[in-house]
Amino acid sequence: MVKCDKCGVETYMPFRCNYCGGYYCEQHRLPEFHDCKGEYTASKPSTVQVGSYASSGGSYGNYSTSRVLRPFWFSRRELRDLAIGLLVIVTLPFFRIWGLFNTAPDFVLGVVGVLTLAFMLHELAHKFMAQRLGMWAEFRLSTTGLLLTFLSFVLLQTTALPLMIIAPGAVMIAGMLNWNEYGKISIAGPATNIAQAIIYLLVYLVVPPGIVQILAYYGITINAFLALFNLIPFGVFDGMKIFKWDRRVWVAAAVSAGALFVFTQLFAPF
Repeated sequence: MVKCDKCGVETYMPFRCNYCGGYYCEQHRLPEFHDCKGEYTASKPSTVQVGSYASSGGSYGNYSTSRVLRPFWFSRRELRDLAIGLLVIVTLPFFRIWGLFNTAPDFVLGVVGVLTLAFMLHELAHKFMAQRLGMWAEFRLSTTGLLLTFLSFVLLQTTALPLMIIAPGAVMIAGMLNWNEYGKISIAGPATNIAQAIIYLLVYLVVPPGIVQILAYYGITINAFLALFNLIPFGVFDGMKIFKWDRRVWVAAAVSAGALFVFTQLFAPF
């Protein structure tokens, strides 16, 4: 094991800084996190060395191949991982409602559609923002994330635990980032969920009572919860990176997501 040059924590997979040459743990891997004394520049190369850090959590191995940056490009592996991640979050959290398919197929398909958009747009927001800034970015499944998602579902069914963890993977990002760019990439996912929740809120307030209003309610609940979950300000969550980047942005996002979630608890349509 190697000790982190910043905090002294021993790690099996240290990250070597390309600017100062030091070795760091995952928490201090970026130049901004370890007060890098080397020559740090925000210039972007035409190709990048694929790294091993994620925008929204997970632990991944290092890659050694360089890839040409191509905006809005998906690899076969990424499409496969996205499909598997989507299948997991659609079948596990809503396993019970599939029994309603024969009597209320529009409700079941509607809820699945809401969850699909919440998950996909969150991850794609991270990916496209990173690519827009000139980074390599691809979604990857996480064994730990898949396990936590499965275990939280089991606990939700067998105990009174009110928490459902939905984290089958994360967007991997690599390239030379400055602190402002890293913050923008991190806030993109939660901001997408907050925007979706606001749209569902408007629909909920406008349409008459019925299936559309109920689906809008689920849309607010799911997206507000995902935004709040990812805004947790510690560990590998988006919230930690956003909080370090700009606390005002983090507070605005957390208050918005929190207000939307509280609304769902006070004004349920059933």
